[in-house]
Amino acid sequence: MTLRAMRERAGLSQQDLRAKVGINSISYFWALEAWDSTPRPKRARDPHTMRLDTAKRVSEALGVSLDELWDGLDCQGD
Repeated sequence: MTLRAMRERAGLSQQDLRAKVGINSISYFWALEAWDSTPRPKRARDPHTMRLDTAKRVSEALGVSLDELWDGLDCQGD
């Protein structure tokens, strides 16, 4: 399950998730979610590069464990 799928399953918009996690950048989650797009936009970011403390806050906001978040990031479009 991709980051976008996990976010949508949690019923959150990118803006909602950004606010819950405390990220100021408007495009942060767009760039992480765009990593799974084909073709991949130049501004896409590999979600595996997110800091551990950020990943923990994201997993809490999505209602998943950190392991589930990481496992989901390894799946392509499930």
